[in-house]
Amino acid sequence: MGLFNLFKSNQSKIAELDVLAAKDKKLFMSQYKTARVPVLLKGAAENWPLMSKWDKDYIIAHMGNYVCKVIKDSRPAYSKEQTTLKFYFEKLKDVSTLTLDPFNSKKPPRFFKDVTCPNPYFIINDIQRFFFFHSVKDAGTLPHIHGNAFNILQNGTKEWVFYDASETHNPNGYQVLKASNKKYNVGSHAKDWFKKEVPKLPQKLDKVYRCTQEAGDIVFIPEGYCHAVLNKSEVMGIVFETR
Repeated sequence: MGLFNLFKSNQSKIAELDVLAAKDKKLFMSQYKTARVPVLLKGAAENWPLMSKWDKDYIIAHMGNYVCKVIKDSRPAYSKEQTTLKFYFEKLKDVSTLTLDPFNSKKPPRFFKDVTCPNPYFIINDIQRFFFFHSVKDAGTLPHIHGNAFNILQNGTKEWVFYDASETHNPNGYQVLKASNKKYNVGSHAKDWFKKEVPKLPQKLDKVYRCTQEAGDIVFIPEGYCHAVLNKSEVMGIVFETR
């Protein structure tokens, strides 16, 4: 029984995201990236080194000095508090973290050593920004937009909701996002938004999508597509924003 059973009357109006199992670059590029359509790339990272290597001890040993944010709500980009990944994993509880930095292809971060690249979806020269993340159960991220992104889940399960909020392609979606950001600002939590707002989205928008992401899956989010996340368990992974 998932969260979305809380609003069965609207569930049929929230479409399941396409699932692409075949690692077909031409199909991905033509039907999803170029067309600006989000997609769940099922098991796309299941054989990447990070899947077998990453745990808290490994991150501390190899990336422990990396500076990260300390996040206590579901607006991680606005967090001002910082520490190291070593201190975060060893000393802090019931909070989340992410790094949010430009990507230097000539000097990639240590995290990148455990990522298979090139792959059918992006190459190193495509990457503009990245972030490693770790988060606790029932935390998440409130609705937001950014450039094209690949969210690789190394551990756990996440629920997603998507809609087009590009000011150019879908002005109505852009206004819905603006209203959400005003109502759920710094200090707010994704679990409240999922419970109160998701059932209302089909009344406001022509197309709303959902998916469940599991370890080894990659979610592709097109530029300007609003997305929100609720963790169904402790989660860890990495995101690459690309051209």
